[in-house]
Amino acid sequence: MIENFTHILNEKTKRMGIRTAAFMSDLLNISEDAAYRRMRNPQALRADEMIKLAQELKIDLSQFSNTDENLLTVELKSLHFEKYTSRDFFKELESRLDLCIFHPHSQINYGAKEIPFFYYMWFPKLAAFKNFIWQREFLKDPSYNKRVFRGNEQRESEYVQLAEKYLKVTSHEIWGYETLYSTLYQIQHYRESGLFEDDKIYREVLQQYDQLIDLVFEQAEVGRKLNPYLPNFKGARFKLYFTPMMTVDNSIIFHTIKEKVAMICSQLSGVVVSDSSHWVMSTETWLETCKENGTLLSKTGNHFRSKLLKEYNSKKEMMGMGAGF
Repeated sequence: MIENFTHILNEKTKRMGIRTAAFMSDLLNISEDAAYRRMRNPQALRADEMIKLAQELKIDLSQFSNTDENLLTVELKSLHFEKYTSRDFFKELESRLDLCIFHPHSQINYGAKEIPFFYYMWFPKLAAFKNFIWQREFLKDPSYNKRVFRGNEQRESEYVQLAEKYLKVTSHEIWGYETLYSTLYQIQHYRESGLFEDDKIYREVLQQYDQLIDLVFEQAEVGRKLNPYLPNFKGARFKLYFTPMMTVDNSIIFHTIKEKVAMICSQLSGVVVSDSSHWVMSTETWLETCKENGTLLSKTGNHFRSKLLKEYNSKKEMMGMGAGF
């Protein structure tokens, strides 16, 4: 599969009159030496890199899928406000969670460019704000172009069942600084651009984001998933890693006793779902590399957890979003 991909890649760049290594270097932000290594050993191409290359050169990834009818095709689903929406994506996530719950001893490995989607669902104002951003910025729904965020009065998110189901599956999450700060930057940008209806809604969204961060760090401390509304509840086992490495996309491995499925989620490229060996292995290898080069925050990582929370609060102060905002 992957050899066919690189063959088509070479053919397309040749027709464009540019060197493949130079094209890959520019698009993937890697050196030409690293690009040549990927060309000589196509198995070294990460899943997220294949997505970027395919998107740029309009290569249909489904043609490289397995022929075994019992296996998934390699599906690339481009985000669109009519064709593939956040509702479709959440249904896809829920079906994967249901399979993990059905099969005992399942595990999710999650490399997070942004906070994992499930957590937002505990906090209705924050979930509505993130959905507003997805509709406006990434799904390009024109009906959102001239709207401001007004919040909602719902007592719980429409997709709170995603958060509840995620509680039941053992997970390892890998965060970086972008994971921690990207939503802060979005909140700040929307406030400065006048896209919150009023300061009250802005404060509510920011407060709920703080609550989300506290929840995840508390989970890391106890090594279990928690329900913010049930103080004595303890869910599945949980590990949190922090890595200095750049995470290009949200990369997820759903691992059950029957199969491993990779889901790579890019706000720019779309969503890839596959159980083909290359997609799964390249995603797993990248996540393991991030773990090995990162720090385990769970249980014994108390010093680094405290340090990271201080950095988070200092960042808010610097952005003018600290206490008394």
